[in-house]
Amino acid sequence: MEDFVYEVIVDICARTFKLKSSDGDNKIIACEDYAEFMRVLEVCDQMLEPYMIKYAELALTTDK
Repeated sequence: MEDFVYEVIVDICARTFKLKSSDGDNKIIACEDYAEFMRVLEVCDQMLEPYMIKYAELALTTDK
């Protein structure tokens, strides 16, 4: 039986993609720079249905 990606969690701040497969494995793709991140994001947009792509919450800090 082949496994397949059923969900990708995109973390914009960390420039990572967490791939969740149908057999329960998780893999993380960490991008070196912004250009690489954008290329991987483009592939996700082309290959996956929109409901399969989730975005992690943004890491926001406030300095008072």
